[in-house]
Amino acid sequence: MYRVIICIAEPTFGITLNAKELNIQTATARDHLNGHSVIATSVSYNVEEETITLEFPQVLHVGSSWILDVTYIGLVNDKLNGFYRSVYTDADGNVHQLTTTQFQSTHARRAFPCWDEPAIKATFSLTLVAPQGMACLSNMSEQSRTLLENGMQEVTFLKTPIMSTYVRFDKYMKYLQKDIYAWVIGDFDYIEAYTSGEFNGERIRCRVYTPVGLADQGRYSLDLAVKSVEYFSRLFNIPYPLPKLDLVAVPDFAPGAMENWGLVAFRTYALLIEEYGSQDRRNEIAITVIHEMSHQWFGNLVTMEWWSDLWLFEGFATHLAYIVVDELFPGWNIWTDFYKQIQEVLKHDSLRTSHPVEVGVANPCEITQIFDEISYMKGASVLRMLSAWLGQDQLLLGIRKFIHKYMWSNANTEDLWATLAEECKVDVPGFMSKWTRQTGYPVLSVTELDESTILVRQNLFLSTGDVRDDEDTLIWPVPLGLVTASDPTPRNIMLDTKEMILKVDTTRWYKFNMEQTGFFRVSYPSKTLDLLGQTFGTAQLSAVNRVGLLTDVAALVTSGIAPTSSFLTLLKYFEDEQDYMVWAEVSIRLQELLAVWLEQPEPIMNGLKEVQRRLFTKIVKRLGWEFPEGEDPSTGNLRAVAIRFAGRAGDPDIVAEARRRFRSFMKDRDMTAISPDLRFPVFEIVLRSTQGVEEYEDIVNYYRETFVPAEKMVALSVLGYGNSQELVRRTLALAMSPEVRTSDILSAIATLRSSVIGRAELWNFMRHHWDVLYERHFGDIGFLDYFVSLSIESFSTLERYHEVQAFFANKDTSAYDRILATCLEGIRMNILWLGRDCKDVEEWLRVNGYLIDEATADNHVGEITNGTQGGTTEAHGGIAKGLLGINVNPLVLPSSSINGGSSITGTSSGASSGASTPPGGLQYPQGSIYSQHGAHVRSQVYLDGVGQASEEQTLQLLQLQQDQQQHELRMQREYQLQLQQQQQQQHQHQHQHQHQHQHQHSLNHNHNHINHTQLSRHQEQRPRTLEREMELLSMSGDYEF
Repeated sequence: MYRVIICIAEPTFGITLNAKELNIQTATARDHLNGHSVIATSVSYNVEEETITLEFPQVLHVGSSWILDVTYIGLVNDKLNGFYRSVYTDADGNVHQLTTTQFQSTHARRAFPCWDEPAIKATFSLTLVAPQGMACLSNMSEQSRTLLENGMQEVTFLKTPIMSTYVRFDKYMKYLQKDIYAWVIGDFDYIEAYTSGEFNGERIRCRVYTPVGLADQGRYSLDLAVKSVEYFSRLFNIPYPLPKLDLVAVPDFAPGAMENWGLVAFRTYALLIEEYGSQDRRNEIAITVIHEMSHQWFGNLVTMEWWSDLWLFEGFATHLAYIVVDELFPGWNIWTDFYKQIQEVLKHDSLRTSHPVEVGVANPCEITQIFDEISYMKGASVLRMLSAWLGQDQLLLGIRKFIHKYMWSNANTEDLWATLAEECKVDVPGFMSKWTRQTGYPVLSVTELDESTILVRQNLFLSTGDVRDDEDTLIWPVPLGLVTASDPTPRNIMLDTKEMILKVDTTRWYKFNMEQTGFFRVSYPSKTLDLLGQTFGTAQLSAVNRVGLLTDVAALVTSGIAPTSSFLTLLKYFEDEQDYMVWAEVSIRLQELLAVWLEQPEPIMNGLKEVQRRLFTKIVKRLGWEFPEGEDPSTGNLRAVAIRFAGRAGDPDIVAEARRRFRSFMKDRDMTAISPDLRFPVFEIVLRSTQGVEEYEDIVNYYRETFVPAEKMVALSVLGYGNSQELVRRTLALAMSPEVRTSDILSAIATLRSSVIGRAELWNFMRHHWDVLYERHFGDIGFLDYFVSLSIESFSTLERYHEVQAFFANKDTSAYDRILATCLEGIRMNILWLGRDCKDVEEWLRVNGYLIDEATADNHVGEITNGTQGGTTEAHGGIAKGLLGINVNPLVLPSSSINGGSSITGTSSGASSGASTPPGGLQYPQGSIYSQHGAHVRSQVYLDGVGQASEEQTLQLLQLQQDQQQHELRMQREYQLQLQQQQQQQHQHQHQHQHQHQHQHSLNHNHNHINHTQLSRHQEQRPRTLEREMELLSMSGDYEF
């Protein structure tokens, strides 16, 4: 039963609440003063708005409180949202059941009728009836516990402070009084510790609850929780508001963590760590735990008014987490890690499909989609930039004042800016509004006018490189953070115009965005970039600055501002690099290049792998394989990165050693053969370097046998590196089987993108199973977004672009339209990049001695092909080949279109026409994108982003583009007509033969949604090994409560 005390503001015959998938049985409103009761006579459901309206035969009057009692039936589901159940098995083979909830953002309405909005707050009281012996947890401490005769127990909790419904609650709901908030019921072990009591007046009990047998793995997080409560109490000058704090590791959990007030829930992997766990994982857990602790004040004590202010609380929680980690662990160099983390945000925010940090929200689907990296990490990044401008101490004083002003209530973005402006005496709203309300960010282009003068100009940065004049009107206030060789103190000059002239000695190095606190890119003249590279290995530029130079150049090459060869050349300056964070970023940027070039001819891929092998093998030779006692954790991390990427590149000695250690580990059960930090690298190297199934099965068995969450995750996520179609399909089948938790499916399939075979099979799998995946995971936070992204974002051919557009053209994409548009734009970026620079890369590899002849390649013992040989049939299809004088058919790529509103032109199959000459004899200009003075020159992209066209050529190209677009639209209309006819015919055929071909119809149901004959691609039948998986997916696991 659900009971709520409400006040009537206006006379009414009806009460409307949020509810979803709930069957209302009875509803009674009782006047709190005179006891008069009115029973609802009808209930209306609005499925689209996710509301119910209770209609009463008499008016409910103003002036008194009413007690609303509602009885209803709901579902305890297994979909990781609303009110759901979880099951786990301990190390002794005992099975344990529990129930939990995921209410963010709008899933509380799945568990009970409520007003499911952040601005609507209430106090909550809760009574749970559950089996005796099970732990019963809620946001507040227990008030009483009564053992019942039927083997059950009744546990009542203290009333909460005022809070919102979206603050999470977990577990086994049975009976409720007034409103509801958060609870947990299940079998857990726990450990506990107490705060000092210095800031609360009394010591706060902190506990970490874990699955049975894993309590010791919670000690690290427990220590973080205690320290965080002390830190934030002191920082905000507000004691922790609740009497206790529990952190709970939930085996099945969709997000990484959720900040329920006093009852914070986590994935087991995000909370628990072994004593020997790696430094990287300790960093991740520290950031996650402290992020959630900051929400106990900034998010729970003060809550956003509406979901459009989500970024404010998530961005600040992220920024505060890094500040606290930096203070607690000053040796971690955590801000370099922060800058690494925002690279994916910078990539996505450089696409037209991005969105502002502050984004309007109209419906629940939109709410779910804004839980993305823009809200979290761009929000945190612009706040860090604000902190660097104001000074961190000033910013924190302003935050303290803000929390004191709005505690126990709601606030929005403008409220914070006004408070900070009042505290800091600067125009914070004017500065921040440009960064939070404008999509994207600028690139600063530097032109050296003479030896003492430079021109700095800001332009909108797009990874596709095709910024239009009408788009390039935005201006951001940019704190330049300029340092020079003669003056290492940052000059925080504000660039708030389109361009600015500065006095700088250009004969020596200089750098903008010192310490990478700004959210922008910088394009330097080649001479200056060379001077900056020469400082590497000295103390002049810190690790984060070296990472910044690397990532800026890597981003500039994707857009055509610089050639890819400039990125490869820059790598020479990192040969003697010692810092782990820098090498980690080098590995990521190299993998980004290799991912786009994956389907290029084998000699090219082998050449790029040789670049990688030479860089990382040198480190392995210096550090070796063993981990000496007392070694700096960052050195161990560097060793693991070097072994992984030297082995991935096929270094024969490293591959051989990995195989030897793998055999000892798996066959001889020698756990010391592979250090925990090296298990993922070794498992990956072994799978990539063989097509046999024995090693694959060893890892699957290890996944089944180990009960350590981190070890299970290593084994599961590495399976995607299986180097054959059979192994790829087995990985997909396993990922969708009951052996893998729903929350771990994405981890299981993510690595499939690293091979040609894996990409193709994952894409086919998604298309064949789409209806089942969509139905089963529609409400899971982020699941569809990530599944779509993992399945398509790595494509770099026009053919695949067409396939993606066609597949989603007739589907309701409202739940994932943002990520789909982003992926399409990202594919378009890859196509342009590859078409523009494939010859540039080939020439660089040849000149620098990295191209290996076929005989040498065949004898390269440890070379990992991973399906690239077979990729040559697609490697030349669907990409623009024109670069440096190569004549190709013109290709015009529009902004991404989901439903066919715009089109991509070219051959219908997406295949390149080789050396044919475009109509009108148009040819691409030759040469570098550098001017004779060494300054970068932005290419005006008319076809594939290669060069500047004359006025006459431009007119010809525009006419050609229009003709091709018209042709493409005709082809699309014909395709849609054919598709409709084929579907009708298939439906009739299936109806006639249903009783004869029931099983075959089941296998091909999803495939028949779309036929790709227009794309000249024969769709493979679903592998028989997935039949059982489909049966499992289609089963409903719901039961009533």
